[in-house]
Amino acid sequence: MTQNLPSQAAKRGLPGLLDPNLGMPSGLPTESEESEVTLRELLRIVMKYRKLIGSAVALGLIVSLIYAFTASPIYSAHSTIRIGTYDPVLPVTKVEDLLQQKSKETTYFETQLAEIKSLSLADEVLTDRGLKNDLFPKTAPSFFMRLFGRGESSDKDPLKEVVPGYHSTLRQLQKYLGLLEIEPVRRTALVNITAHTRSPKLAAEIANRHANAYIDWVRKSRVDQQSRALVFLNQQAVELREKTADLERQMADYAEANQIVALNKDENVTVQKMAQLNELLTSTTGKRIEAENLYREAERSLTSPSAGFDDPSTQSMRSELAKLEAEYGQLSSKFTSSYPRMQQLSAQISGLKRSIEAQRSQVVLGLKAKSQALVEEERHLAEELERQKSEAFELSKSQVQFNVLKRELTTSREMLQNVLKQTKETALAVESNASNVSVVDLAAPPLTPSFPNKRLIVLAGILSGAIFGMGLAFLLSHLDNTIRTPLHISQRLGLNCLGVVPSFDPDAVSSPGQGEQLALAAGESAMAPAPANERPNPFLPTPLVYMSSPKSLAAEAYRTVRTGLLLSQAGGPPKTILLTSAQASEGKTTTAMNLAASLASAGGRVALVDADLRRPSVLKYWKLDRTLPGLVDVITGQKQLSEVLIETSMKRIVILPSGETPPNPAELLGSVEMASVMDQLAAEYDYVIIDSPPILPVTDSVVLSRFVDGVVMVVKSSSTPKSLVVDAKKRLAAVGARLLGVVLNDANIKGGDYYYYNRYYYSYYTAPDQHKTASSG
Repeated sequence: MTQNLPSQAAKRGLPGLLDPNLGMPSGLPTESEESEVTLRELLRIVMKYRKLIGSAVALGLIVSLIYAFTASPIYSAHSTIRIGTYDPVLPVTKVEDLLQQKSKETTYFETQLAEIKSLSLADEVLTDRGLKNDLFPKTAPSFFMRLFGRGESSDKDPLKEVVPGYHSTLRQLQKYLGLLEIEPVRRTALVNITAHTRSPKLAAEIANRHANAYIDWVRKSRVDQQSRALVFLNQQAVELREKTADLERQMADYAEANQIVALNKDENVTVQKMAQLNELLTSTTGKRIEAENLYREAERSLTSPSAGFDDPSTQSMRSELAKLEAEYGQLSSKFTSSYPRMQQLSAQISGLKRSIEAQRSQVVLGLKAKSQALVEEERHLAEELERQKSEAFELSKSQVQFNVLKRELTTSREMLQNVLKQTKETALAVESNASNVSVVDLAAPPLTPSFPNKRLIVLAGILSGAIFGMGLAFLLSHLDNTIRTPLHISQRLGLNCLGVVPSFDPDAVSSPGQGEQLALAAGESAMAPAPANERPNPFLPTPLVYMSSPKSLAAEAYRTVRTGLLLSQAGGPPKTILLTSAQASEGKTTTAMNLAASLASAGGRVALVDADLRRPSVLKYWKLDRTLPGLVDVITGQKQLSEVLIETSMKRIVILPSGETPPNPAELLGSVEMASVMDQLAAEYDYVIIDSPPILPVTDSVVLSRFVDGVVMVVKSSSTPKSLVVDAKKRLAAVGARLLGVVLNDANIKGGDYYYYNRYYYSYYTAPDQHKTASSG
């Protein structure tokens, strides 16, 4: 009769009986679908830990609200300046030309940005612009500041020890620069200077004063270069005046001594050569003076930070030096000079400074070499001119000498005029207020604070809480090594999942009479109770949910397990089935009892054997006397099998109790007599369901596995670690036991792990009137 069950079930179209996945009824997501849809797995984790995520979001919201409404407001004021190319006041001056060329270089704009954020400019703003007292009022340091060395001390300031001349401490300069934000406007020559303080008025004053101080800084740098050039030109003018006066006296004395009144215009070849040499000498002398002027200016620049005579390589190094010094200033507020990064920055700064000085020295040496070459050329021309003079003396000593003096005088006068002209032009440039930097917009005191942005902070708090909560949820899910879903059984254990039994409360099931009526109403005619005289115990066991609640999710889960067993092997279903687990308290007995009821409801005659000789529990659930003879008595020969079998209120189920606890359970269960008992039960009944001890604590189940057609392992969901199940599987494999599959027991289908399973079962097995009640309620 039982051999035809699969075909009859197929004809009736019972849901889930012929599902090849054997782990869930038809219509549920298969394991392959779950592995492909990662979004569903993520949603499962979120649903499982939704309370944790919600708590994290609530915490983030509370913290952000507290911070948003207690944080001190910060006001931001913006001023805008323009950094353009320098337009010379008088284009003919050499210094003006140099300033214009420098302002057109590609690194000029970046260099100016670095100077805006420099410590030198910050010190000038704090000292000369009257902001130091506003930002850093002189107050005595508190006890804790003195205790931890946080008080201001100008005597021990590291900046003043290295670079004298600063009026503010390094900490004050860093705090001040920390209030500023220098940001160039993209694709323009504009720069925004933003100050952030708790006072709107002070923020506007800082932004405006810093902008004006930078403009004065640039103007002062230009004036300093032009003033040095003016001093040099004045010195040259004095020397040329003296030389011109001396030549005039020499010419007058010579004319008087030689009684020269007028010179003949006819000149021979010697005189022409002398004229050419004199022109070359004059040109060379002018070049020499100009070269000496540039050389002296460049030599002076070595003792000042001015970048007026820097070549492109030096300017690039200056820009890199400014960035390193800015980073050094920022890190010095957090770390000491012994910090590795601080030492690295200090070494890089020192190296760049040496490279800059070396490069500038090379430029000065080049100018010096050019000046010396012109001096040497001038000397050679002078010597050649003297030689021509000697030759000319033979022709017309008086005339030639007079012409020489006349030409020297003319040259000296021309040079004097040129120097005087450049002096006047340079003086005009010094007195002008021309600058390539100007203010575009002055900052006004802001009306509203820029910080805190309460809405953004609250949103960030909620988002941070959600990210933290989800991250913690994913971490907990990753660290959870227990078996929770059929997917875990297939992927982590490589076993077949026969079914998922949801959690249920055994004490909440219906009474025996009501349960039997429900079973009959559900079409379970094969489970009709036997007459009263054939059932010594009229009570159903408490965990037998298959009979007490036949339409429940748990009852349907046991039907799924039954189907999986019936289709677990080719050639017919197994008759002797051993139920065990890796550890205790995983629901073996409950599963064995309900599986027996499920098989009996399908028309099979079932023998339920309590083979847990150490801690028997089948009789306890059926409310029978635990001292009744049973399996031990049969194995030891004290009783016959027929004498110890107990008929139950369910006609097709008999119980073989364990009997008294023996001193050697494993030896009894592995004996030939035990094998004989199993053969007798298999011959008389369609199915033999054996409840056995857990595998890992004792060897009883491993010994029994040799006498059965297959083993079913019961795993408690979200409780049993993977490692224990793997060890149990290895012990069964070591004796050649046939593991039919795993029953995942006590699953919380209302949790996130079974969100979709719960939705499926609820929609399929809830009565229409229950849907209406649930929706209306």
